[in-house]
Amino acid sequence: MASDDSSPPDAKRLRRSPPTSTSPDHLLVDEILTRLPIAAAVRLRAVSRDWNAALTTDHFILAHRARAAAARHPELLFFAPPDHRNTTTFYACSLRGCEPPAAARELLTIDYFSAKHAVMSPTPCRGLTLVSDGRAPRYYLLNLSTGDHVALPPCQPAAKAHPDPLAWLPRGTTSYLPSMTPWRPFELSTTGLGFDTATDEHKVVRLFKRRNGEHACEVYTLGKPGGWRPCAGRVPASAASILPAMPPVFVNGYLYWLLQPAAPGDEQIRRILSFSIGAEQFGSVYVPPRLSSRMCHLANLDGSLCAVFDYRGAGGVYGLFTCSEPSASPSPSWSVRCSIYLNRLPREVSDELMEERVIVPLCTAGGRILLATGRHEVFAYDAGRNAVERVFRMQEFVDVPNDCREARLLLSVGLHDECIADLHPGAGGERMLFVNTGRRGNTVVKREVPVEYHDDSDRRFNVFFKDLATMAAQI
Repeated sequence: MASDDSSPPDAKRLRRSPPTSTSPDHLLVDEILTRLPIAAAVRLRAVSRDWNAALTTDHFILAHRARAAAARHPELLFFAPPDHRNTTTFYACSLRGCEPPAAARELLTIDYFSAKHAVMSPTPCRGLTLVSDGRAPRYYLLNLSTGDHVALPPCQPAAKAHPDPLAWLPRGTTSYLPSMTPWRPFELSTTGLGFDTATDEHKVVRLFKRRNGEHACEVYTLGKPGGWRPCAGRVPASAASILPAMPPVFVNGYLYWLLQPAAPGDEQIRRILSFSIGAEQFGSVYVPPRLSSRMCHLANLDGSLCAVFDYRGAGGVYGLFTCSEPSASPSPSWSVRCSIYLNRLPREVSDELMEERVIVPLCTAGGRILLATGRHEVFAYDAGRNAVERVFRMQEFVDVPNDCREARLLLSVGLHDECIADLHPGAGGERMLFVNTGRRGNTVVKREVPVEYHDDSDRRFNVFFKDLATMAAQI
């Protein structure tokens, strides 16, 4: 009997090995189905059991991911500030050739989950994004392309930050912590998402301070029963210096935390705490003393660990240092990725960058480095031309109230990864979110809004110090 051309490739054969290059199955899977958008591919699983089996094979998922990565332009992810509704809406927009986007598409809306306290990981991990409610230890893993999600089981309670603002942690040139706790209660914990390539498992790692003063680490493995469990390794004493709520950075199998700086005058060359996702063991990363003293944030920049050197207030310099293999050597090599001298930029751009509290690198696109700010903007830095151009403003797509002009913790802008990543809610967690996926064609068009300084007093203060630094350099 002749085969039905509309039937999908045999699922069992695909799970054992990729289809041969001469078979019709190869053409159907690799040349047609892998070109579909994520949402369309997921919807086709409902056609029949055979289609569902074929479209959930490891071969199809990897082939779809590879094709999407090869043709992809960077996509920005942002969630709208809170309004009268108790919701959080996520949007994505593509930067083609680093040109400002003309529209943004709605990905999904989470009901009964306020954007006022929403915290998300700045970069996705194999298609999944970690989202949490900042006021309580509630964590969720979401595929923002499909709306699939899992609510993680309850975790251990952590100690709370002291309500007195004067007892808050140091900030400024040593970290991007806000001057006051962004909400209350505020837990003394920090949580990150990583992926173990040896077992093909996502792991959520939570480092926190217990109410008795001890520091602990617990791990949740997606798809494994049993909920949270203690990590395999011993928690080092340096964990007492974590920066609460500031997420770690996942790079090549490791999570990295930036620690609080040492006392003035002390050289702290181990200011980065590392954690192996596979072995679940802690370590530390060497940082040159001069970089350590001015390091205020960590990021994943194009697959390398990146340290942000922020000396805008006194020296007018913003720099990025990268380390390709920070955990492979006791003394890894750090190299300068870029140095932005604000006094060499046009006054308008320089002043705007001076007034930003947070500037975090996202990725490289078209030879330019994308820098996201706490005031919901993204700039593109071209080292060859020594030029900085704004390519995104959230206010051009959604309403941003005056009291929400700056992210309460770090960023409301990150990267989006259009990727198939299945979540199985029955394995350790339950679906607990009310998610409405955006309808096809549901986009918001860019609009013209005036460019204004967000806080004129802060601007004048920062620009005053910048001018002082310029005059001092000329003496």
